[in-house]
Amino acid sequence: MPTIPAFLTILALLLSPLPGCAQGLQDQTRSIAVNVLDSHGSAIRDLTKENFRVRVNGKPAEVLSAEYSLAPRRIVVLLDTSGSMAGNRNNTKWQIAREALTDVIATTPKSVPIALLAFSDRINSTFGFEQGRAAIVDWLRQGPSQRERLKGRTALFDATVAAIKLLQPPQPGDSIYAITDGGDDASTVSVRDTERTMVLSGVRFFIFLLAEPSVTEEQRSGLDSVTQLAIRSGGFIFGARAQRLDMDLAYPNTDVTYDYDEAARENIKLSTQELNIQVNGFYILQLAEPSSRKNGKITLEVLDKPGRSRKDVVVSYPRTLPAAK
Repeated sequence: MPTIPAFLTILALLLSPLPGCAQGLQDQTRSIAVNVLDSHGSAIRDLTKENFRVRVNGKPAEVLSAEYSLAPRRIVVLLDTSGSMAGNRNNTKWQIAREALTDVIATTPKSVPIALLAFSDRINSTFGFEQGRAAIVDWLRQGPSQRERLKGRTALFDATVAAIKLLQPPQPGDSIYAITDGGDDASTVSVRDTERTMVLSGVRFFIFLLAEPSVTEEQRSGLDSVTQLAIRSGGFIFGARAQRLDMDLAYPNTDVTYDYDEAARENIKLSTQELNIQVNGFYILQLAEPSSRKNGKITLEVLDKPGRSRKDVVVSYPRTLPAAK
């Protein structure tokens, strides 16, 4: 018969949860990246943990710390080279897309690693982080990136998943910047699976959207899926909007045009500047959140000193807390 101490040891072992059982999950610190901008698009950097109110699945989550982190982050640019990017009437749509990529390459700090995936219904060209920006610039000068080579359908979600794989293993602040007109009509991966992959990786999705007036429910649904992917990942939406030349809705292929002028180029520069503000600098909030085997829905508010929700700021943050591993 075991002694009392030995018996207690055996009892403790018997009562201990087995590895992998739900009871074995331990509370752990979780972290999320949060951007807070003023009305001019500048980062607000002087907030403390008391300025943030976070709920997970509707329940308050304690914010243990809120530290602003500024450092070079990795960016994978997705360039849509499908047929729709050529535009219907002139070259301005593709000029804006090329300019958006060129500006990212030229003005993003040299310390920021940049990769490029050019895609249509498949990945057409890949430039990894190790190849550097010079290889991307050379490609832009050559035939494969010219308007007459734009063809095929759009597999944006497939390209997004490929970009996430390029970022493995993930690092804090990893981001995707998609330059596209938003529609997806060729992916083998669903938007739900794309979002699930993004949540697990922690990668944020930013988009420069060349939006056109939608005339079909399918087009509207495609744009909604892409913009929601950006919002839910904690990313942001930039872009240029087209003007319809013929408002007769009986003709869904009616020409639209983009103004490629000084105002358009200034908008591209501001978008790139804003991209770098949000990608390279953000708050890391540490949350005391009970572990769960299910994803959690995050809601977040920025508070003033009296504890009231601020309406003068723009906030981006991931909408999903991934399940515990």
